[in-house]
Amino acid sequence: MTQKEYNNGVRLWADDVYRYAVQCCGDREQSKDLVQDAFEALWKNRSRVEGPKGKSFLLSVVHNKSMSLLRHAVVHESVMAEMPQEIQAHPDERFDLREALQQALSQLPQIQREALQLKDVEGYSCQEIAEILAISETQVTVYLYRARVTMKRYLIALGYDNNNR
Repeated sequence: MTQKEYNNGVRLWADDVYRYAVQCCGDREQSKDLVQDAFEALWKNRSRVEGPKGKSFLLSVVHNKSMSLLRHAVVHESVMAEMPQEIQAHPDERFDLREALQQALSQLPQIQREALQLKDVEGYSCQEIAEILAISETQVTVYLYRARVTMKRYLIALGYDNNNR
């Protein structure tokens, strides 16, 4: 990667990498640090990274650093085994779908949330996601399936279905 390709990459990829970092760690200030670290790592490894692979490299660095932060965090998230039964929807109650989607996303395990973000928001293929997250393609499809099922159950529990748009 040349200096010109790197500079173009900063201009083209910074927003996408930042959005992904926010999704990974949930903290905007910490996300800025992650993005800075990722671009620093890209600069240091520019001789080994081909121009078109730069964005995938950056996303991999963000993923790895956010996972490292999670491992060292004092607060541990507990993974929901099933949706809570006490969530009851009232048919006449209105809610913001965007907010409901954010709530549903927050219930997902980190790896499922990242796979879903990379696939549905960033538009990466399962093969590219597997490379970024350092897992197999099969595992990517499993995580995507489980994430979508969990989100669907959560939204149905809140009273959202295709007929109530």
